[in-house]
Amino acid sequence: MALMRRRASRMAAVGGIGLMMAACNGGDTNFSQYPGFSDYFAANPPAATPAGAADRALLVRHRPRFYLPPGHAGLISFYDDYVAQGYLLDGDGARISGQVDRALLNRHKDDPRIVFVHEPGTRAARAVVFGRVDRVTAPFPAADGARSETLTFLTYHAVFRHSGLPAGVPGWQAAALELIADPDDWHQLDHYTAASLVLGADRGPLALMLQQHNYQRTYLFGAELAWPADGRVGIDIAIRSNELYPHDPERRRRPAVRFPEPDSLRYLMGFGAAPMDSADDITHGVVEAGYELAFLPPDDAFYTFKGFLGERRSLPGRDGPPGADYNTLPDLKPLARQLTVSYWRAGNTGDLRRFEAALAADDWYLAFARAQAAVFWRNWQCLRALTRGCRLD
Repeated sequence: MALMRRRASRMAAVGGIGLMMAACNGGDTNFSQYPGFSDYFAANPPAATPAGAADRALLVRHRPRFYLPPGHAGLISFYDDYVAQGYLLDGDGARISGQVDRALLNRHKDDPRIVFVHEPGTRAARAVVFGRVDRVTAPFPAADGARSETLTFLTYHAVFRHSGLPAGVPGWQAAALELIADPDDWHQLDHYTAASLVLGADRGPLALMLQQHNYQRTYLFGAELAWPADGRVGIDIAIRSNELYPHDPERRRRPAVRFPEPDSLRYLMGFGAAPMDSADDITHGVVEAGYELAFLPPDDAFYTFKGFLGERRSLPGRDGPPGADYNTLPDLKPLARQLTVSYWRAGNTGDLRRFEAALAADDWYLAFARAQAAVFWRNWQCLRALTRGCRLD
């Protein structure tokens, strides 16, 4: 099965321009209505209060440094800029209001047919990144039996007015796409651009998890990433697509795919040919973005809106997205699963071997998450203990 349908990917167009021209989105609802979400959120209701004083201080202390490529339009404020400039439609297309604010959006957050349409104007607003704290008890299989650890996820959502196709789309495809749509404004609103700093029970830095298209990547501090002296990790915003990658001041091509399906993941791991619908992201993080850190309750419409937070467009993948919590399959919503299913290293033959073995299961992504949890635990313990002769798997 395809892993993620929360938003038809920006790269839906890369591999099939003819299909894209002929197709339409169809349907009155989006990924928020995927089976399993209602059960998950009923069992795990989002909190109605934002982070408290101690957690806010923790979020401020570790707020990331976001780096933009030259000429990027930059981050925006979701409520003061994006929502303040637009109108709300009901499921029949009738206008509810042309004066939209947080209160109104939240009153309609549970209706999957509601559509917010952004109308960019001249309003100037400060850039705002939303921070939240989640604590989970994460199970890890270990050689001497199952272990559990309390992990703290500090998650930061950067917000962009629109999202475009990856900048590495091959030239002939880019030229064809420009004839039918704006590759810089593929869909309104990009707010799935989330970075989660993961801390251990002792609040020591453990890992960085970044959203990239319809999947995530986990980087272990001390192995794939160095922990910065000031406790603020550097993150690059990709040209046009806004996807997040570890900071590198040089211009870099980053392999990217539409969905984390078997052939796609083999390619990302460095062991397979590029799928037809792949296209490189390009980063060149040279301008540090200024922003204000703000805090919303996790049940706010920013996270939980079931309708469309951007206008509906006729081509696949161009509808506005639902709330930011619809970022993965319901089975993968537990943060510990997201952490480990996205923990793999390019060129690592052990990761590939475990991945191939997991494909024998119907729920292969869950099987892979379980297998990688054991590896993640061993590598974490190795790095934490600094044991002489300890080798990372």
